[in-house]
Amino acid sequence: MALTPKQRNENAEKKRLKFDEKALRHRVRPGIHQAMERISERAKGMPINEVLQTAILKMDAMSDDELLKFLKMRHEILLSDDVVQAFYDASVRSIASDPDQDADDQIQRPAA
Repeated sequence: MALTPKQRNENAEKKRLKFDEKALRHRVRPGIHQAMERISERAKGMPINEVLQTAILKMDAMSDDELLKFLKMRHEILLSDDVVQAFYDASVRSIASDPDQDADDQIQRPAA
């Protein structure tokens, strides 16, 4: 005989308690969600929650150095001297036109 929806919910709740499951909620922006969907598709349709659980377990198995290297931002922003100078000049103009500027305000030129 088939279980009623109420009985299925009760059984599911018992399992959640038995295995000490936690419901985690996390908001993500569209780019992250699209990346998770692409990974799910590449994993032959594995549900996103399983993809995330597997990723967490893999990261937990990494050494500290591997994990830090993996999590480290991969982008370095380099500014040309022209951009640095233009930013400095615009900043000086902004400060100089500020009526609340004190005589004690110091402006330092950027390092070349």
